[in-house]
Amino acid sequence: MVILTLLEKIYGLEEDKALESLRKFLSSFSSGLEAEIKVLGKTENGWIQVEISGLDSIIVTNYLNKKFGLAPSNIEELHAQSELRGKVVDSGRIGFGLYVDVGVSSQRKMDALVPLYTLRKQLLGDQKLSLRRITEAFCLRDNFPLKIKLTRIDVGKYEMGAELSESQLATFDDWLILGLDRVLVLGASLEQVEYAIRKSDSMRDITRIDQLGFLETTLICKIGTEAPGIINRIGHFLPRIPIYAFMPKKIQMLRKA
Repeated sequence: MVILTLLEKIYGLEEDKALESLRKFLSSFSSGLEAEIKVLGKTENGWIQVEISGLDSIIVTNYLNKKFGLAPSNIEELHAQSELRGKVVDSGRIGFGLYVDVGVSSQRKMDALVPLYTLRKQLLGDQKLSLRRITEAFCLRDNFPLKIKLTRIDVGKYEMGAELSESQLATFDDWLILGLDRVLVLGASLEQVEYAIRKSDSMRDITRIDQLGFLETTLICKIGTEAPGIINRIGHFLPRIPIYAFMPKKIQMLRKA
């Protein structure tokens, strides 16, 4: 038997439904395997914990690591250049950088900090924009799934410095090159999002639906469709759930400013 902390968080207004949806997904995956996956709940910071037992536990563990990522089991295994998955936390509450929770378990809260000057350099070619404008443009809001690379770690001071990983930068580049608006829904299951799309009759304006995480979804708009219009429509069916617009044209304008 092994207990794992997945790099996926349960949060929002319908946590019980989200957990039940996860249980069904894991049950479907493990069907036919000699393994039992039990969802234990979530950690203090919202990360999902599961218990795995059975002869095929290694197969299940490897799959979960590939699908969701696993929280570091020991802080000593981290080092500069470690690439980690995490979720944005406390977005916009400080002006000098972006904090990312990477699931580190320690006596004190230990999030990775991506400094403002690093974000400017990596995302905007050193344009001197505020953190607020950067987080708005790239939708770097609380619970946005982000891949980072550690640049420094000080266990004694409970500090980690980081930058966006090459794969994360490649993702943003792909979004910008495609040039289509995106709607990001943070805090709703795929089923909830699909329901909102159907009820608002918005599918005709969406070319694809991608999951960034278990409760994070991006809707890719068709050519000529703007994200704010989709948000206005589906928002009625996703009350109090954060929804944001990623608009490549606006980002390109910021880069040229």
